[in-house]
This record gives sequence, structure tokens and C-alpha cells, in this order.
Amino acid sequence: MRYRKTLPWIAAVACFATACGSASGSAPADPSTTSSAAGSSSASEERNKALVLRLYSEAFNKDKPDVVKELVGTDFVQHDKSVPGGVDGQIEEFEHVKAEIPGAVATVRRVAADRDLVAVHWQASATPANEATGQAKADLYRVSNGRVVEHWGITQTVPAKTASGNSLFSDVYRYPKGAPTPSEEQEEKNRTFAVDAYRKLSDGDATVIDKSWDPRYYQHNPMVANGTAPLKQFLQPGAQGAPSPSSTPDGSASSTEGGGTRFGNTLADGDLVWVFSSDYVVADIFRVVDGKIIEHWDIAADGQ
Repeated sequence: MRYRKTLPWIAAVACFATACGSASGSAPADPSTTSSAAGSSSASEERNKALVLRLYSEAFNKDKPDVVKELVGTDFVQHDKSVPGGVDGQIEEFEHVKAEIPGAVATVRRVAADRDLVAVHWQASATPANEATGQAKADLYRVSNGRVVEHWGITQTVPAKTASGNSLFSDVYRYPKGAPTPSEEQEEKNRTFAVDAYRKLSDGDATVIDKSWDPRYYQHNPMVANGTAPLKQFLQPGAQGAPSPSSTPDGSASSTEGGGTRFGNTLADGDLVWVFSSDYVVADIFRVVDGKIIEHWDIAADGQ
């Protein structure tokens, strides 16, 4: 199986671990016009985060559709084409999950708020204590004036096992002296660093691995083992699915900054940087510690 040249390569191999049917989800957005701007106040971001989390703790887990009506704006834009637009579509989307997975519980594994965006990585499973069950999901929301006004979503079937032995949801890296609380300025530096490093890697520059990745590199992609050696091996000439520099899916030059790989919205919160593909239904999450990428999760829609 060959992948289109600019598919973020780390996520590309996830298809082998899932049923390669039609893609499940919505490709999140063209690049945000504010993605390079300084973040809004952390207080505003925390309010947005708390608002979105109610969709899972109350609307989904307590089966309260009225909470969706309370939180979703009248101008809500839904990018999941499998459901109608507006509030009713968001309610129907949750109902679809529960129909697919009887007894499903929404377990939020990580969440980020940056500017007017909130990203959620969560597990939909009737047995959430077992991280090898159910679906892995990434939702991206835009919040405005205390209401959710836009949504993109990605769904991936959880495989029974992974090459690294790490689940799609776990946290492996542990800080020796406890996790720090980065400033807004440091979060923005992390975002710029990780996005730039990932773009170079996706464009085929293997030298960036030694510069930007921690050798321990903990991997949560189903088909890739821990450490930086598997990354280098994948980028060897002739490797299946290895990216080719500086081309977009239609063969034209990319309109985005620096190289051929195109990203959509990107966020940074704490030590995590989230990258949503512009051309594919894929999201990547990177943990940045001491100026290096040390841990990675991705959510690639079934069929990508």
C-alpha cells in the first residue's frame, strides 16, 4: 500500500492496524489565521476548556442533550458530514457513538485550549479501564462568546495491541521532579518548534530527528516502536510510505510556509503540541520536554 506523498507519515501507518474502509471524521480546517499569534489569556482558555469538557461529562456520560443545546451556538458549523448541521447534528453524533458501542463512556485522556480553540483526545468505550478497546477520538472545537461555534472530529478504531506496547491513550514519560507549568510564551515556543520539526520530518528530512527528537521517544502509534531508530528506518529511501519532499497531493507546490506538508490548526497547552492535518483526517500530539520531542500520539481516521 502506498500513501499520498504529504500524508503525515507517523500517522500514515496506523491504517494497517485498523479496518481500511471509508475515512471516519472531518479534516480539520485550513491553517488558522491566528495560529502564529500569541495566545490569549490563560483564564479565557481555561473557561473554554471547562465549557467543552461539559459536552463529555454531562451531555455524553449523563445523557443530557439539553447541555448541548445550552453550549452550542445558533451559528454552529459542523464539519462532520455524516450528521446534520447545527445543535441537532452534535446531539446525533453522540447518539451514533452510543449506538455503535452500547454502554459507551467518554473518557477524556488529554485536552488543550489555545486561543479560541479546544482540542480533546478521548476514548469511547464500554470498558474504559481497558485502553485496547473502543474508539480513539480527537475533537477540535472553536469557542466564541461562551458558545461552541465550530467542530471537526476524527475517529480511529482502537487496535488490540501496538508495536511499542504503549496504548493509544497512556502517558509514558514522567518528569523526575514533577511536571512544570509552562508560560504562554513557552507554550508558543513549543508550538513553533514542534510544528517546524514535524513539517521537516514529513517533508523527508531525516536529519531533524537527531536535532529535535529525544532518543527515548515514546510512541503511541500502533505500528511504530519506541525510540528514534524506527523513525530513521521509515525514512530510508524505498521504505513503504516514506514521504517525498515538497509536493502536495495534486503535485503542486504547497502554499504554506516551509515545505510541502500542509497543516491546519495547531495548538499548544502545557507541554503538548497538537497538529491537525490540512489535507487528511489526522491529528498528532507531541510532548515537548527541554527542547526535544519525547512522546507522540496520533489519531488517524479509519481508512486514511
